[in-house]
Amino acid sequence: VRHLDYGVQFNKLMYQRLIKGEHITLFSPSDVPGLYDAFFADQDKFEELYVKYEQDESIRKKRIKAIELFSLFAQERASTGRIYLQNVDHCNTHSPFNPEYAPIRQSNLCLEIALPTKPLNDVNDPNGEIALCTLSAFNLGAIESLDELDGLADLAVRALDSLLDYQDYPVPAAQAATMGRRTLGIGVINYAYYLAKNGVFYSNGSANNLTHRTFEAIQYYLLKASNQLAKEQGACPLFNETKLSQGILPIDTYKKEIDQITGEKLHLDWEALRESIKEHGVRNSTVSALMPSETSSQISNATNGIEPPRGLISIKASKDGVLKQVVPEYKRLKDNYELLWNIPSNDGYLELVGIMQKFVDQTISANTNYDPSKYEGGKVPVKQIIKDLLTAYKLGVKTMYYHNTRDGADDSQQDDGCEGGACKI
Repeated sequence: VRHLDYGVQFNKLMYQRLIKGEHITLFSPSDVPGLYDAFFADQDKFEELYVKYEQDESIRKKRIKAIELFSLFAQERASTGRIYLQNVDHCNTHSPFNPEYAPIRQSNLCLEIALPTKPLNDVNDPNGEIALCTLSAFNLGAIESLDELDGLADLAVRALDSLLDYQDYPVPAAQAATMGRRTLGIGVINYAYYLAKNGVFYSNGSANNLTHRTFEAIQYYLLKASNQLAKEQGACPLFNETKLSQGILPIDTYKKEIDQITGEKLHLDWEALRESIKEHGVRNSTVSALMPSETSSQISNATNGIEPPRGLISIKASKDGVLKQVVPEYKRLKDNYELLWNIPSNDGYLELVGIMQKFVDQTISANTNYDPSKYEGGKVPVKQIIKDLLTAYKLGVKTMYYHNTRDGADDSQQDDGCEGGACKI
């Protein structure tokens, strides 16, 4: 059904089968006990069960070449732009939640949320869990020094945490989950302006170290603020279901391939923060998520989230009307902006997303972009799309949002924010 938005979930075993030219076996979850739960909670157990069930001739199954399955996914993603991807192993191994107690089983429509959920038996079931996340974002263009993030993070965490207590919850499963985990998602807008101001670019690696320093500071100060709030008001009730309760931080669980693309060291006192979190806890199970932020960036005259602008002047179209938007400091910085369709490949962008994901505790609305005119015959090869998916996986990227194709029309830009409105900031 072309007008539905689909999310397709992958894990390491699927990518391994692809790289080795092997087959993937398709099962009905009801025929393979334990496999669905292990898919999220325990990758070693999943592989053990998967291979066992593949060899069990009594179980219904279908074998398909891994390259055929990935090619079908890539073709559908290219033709619709809206077949989304979640790497469920990264979402659980590099997560503040302990997957044994609180596995991540899904994301949201914009692919920046990664929170535990549990099914409901009925609408009033208090034992179910509906994930809610309360969002805001730092305007990176307004920040002159990373030290400013200390006070700003404290303000943002306190403001959002206060919201949790007085907003209305339509069903018990939403209220119980929010009160138990007190999840926040603080992201950024104006990243492209931030790069332009600092004279660095998406495509050539020059922004890698700056991005590492920036997102280290963001996550550190957000966790520090939540830890301080826990000292004052107590840790969130389900703190024991987080890895933070064991002293495990994002800097411990990220994909080490990131070290090959940035040699930037850690600059802040993570060990002192670790000890303080082990002693006092955190008020919020999560503190960061990088959302599309299309609407709020228009209000702030900022560039959209972490995305490169399509033009120095963009025409933003949404159901609310049409708006022309000029990039910040156009006259001074117009030669410093790297525009979307001038970026030669997705590699540099994906490296930056991987660096951000090292620190961000939820996930990131990350897009891939293709200009068919750059390829032979005016068509984007499927192998290029698959290569980008493998690059993203290698760098620890948890989720992929839109697949944008340049279609030759004027570069008016649809509002790429959350269409459901649930994660607009």
